[in-house]
Amino acid sequence: ISQVRNHPNADKLDLVQILGYQCVTQKGLYKKNDIVIYIRTDAILPEEDWAIEYKKYSPKRIKAVRLRNEWSQGIIVSIDLVKQYLPDNLEIGQDVTDLLNIVHYEPPVPQQLDAKGLLPFNIPKTDEKRWEEQLNKLPFGELVDVTLKIDGQSWSSYYHLFDDIFGVLGRTLEYKMDCPNNYTNLVTKYNIKSKLKQYCEENNVSLCIRGESYGEGIQSMPNNPHSKLQKDLAIFSVYNIDKKEYERKGSNHYFINVAKALNLPHVMIVEENVILTQELIDKYSTGITTINGVSFEGVVVQHANGSFKIINKDYDSKK
Repeated sequence: ISQVRNHPNADKLDLVQILGYQCVTQKGLYKKNDIVIYIRTDAILPEEDWAIEYKKYSPKRIKAVRLRNEWSQGIIVSIDLVKQYLPDNLEIGQDVTDLLNIVHYEPPVPQQLDAKGLLPFNIPKTDEKRWEEQLNKLPFGELVDVTLKIDGQSWSSYYHLFDDIFGVLGRTLEYKMDCPNNYTNLVTKYNIKSKLKQYCEENNVSLCIRGESYGEGIQSMPNNPHSKLQKDLAIFSVYNIDKKEYERKGSNHYFINVAKALNLPHVMIVEENVILTQELIDKYSTGITTINGVSFEGVVVQHANGSFKIINKDYDSKK
């Protein structure tokens, strides 16, 4: 724990800072430098005795909540409460997710799909890290692009030059091209196979273009503006299969450049070439609740050496 301070609007509560996150706890439970278990939002707690009290408030999954006008992002668990599940040689920073039988929440896939197999060529899952998890790596003072995070489902399409193979992917699986679904339908709609193959051949590169599939029937929550639109696609990144790295801001194959070359839609550029500051992060985290009058899940900040997401806490609390 890096900091503990009094809740400004509640005499019996504290605000606890840990790993860049803020949690609201009972007053006096924790102090600075305490070593604890932190469980972040979107975690599902197990059916264990230690979790019963927490599950009263988070029966399905842990969410960001506002308590007396202060955000609480996750929960803090005393090591003494769960020590029977942990090894004696526990180290600071160790991931205890599996030891405590905690799982990450995955939205249900809205339809049955014919899977071809796992992600090929060591293509990673789309899993953008939050800014709070990268505090020591954030490029403050550098130019960044701020892009809209769409609340849909992960979609990717790849072409491997050497093997002359094209495919379409979800977040964790590859799907058969002869199976009509939310993934393959977008390939057909935009003629992606032909376009991506030609681009890769002309540039002597193997690429996986990554985006968000969204629209009616996908993540159909009342506050999700994208679930009310016609089904479509927005590209948000490009992964270089041979180099095993993402093409970042400034690269010839940066996602904006590739999307334009293939005549594909990409995510909205909310701000381009702006200086990264804490004020910019706070703006999209807690400062605003809409972009162009529409509620938003968050934004992704793209920079020369990486990217990270900023979740809008107002939107997150309503999911």
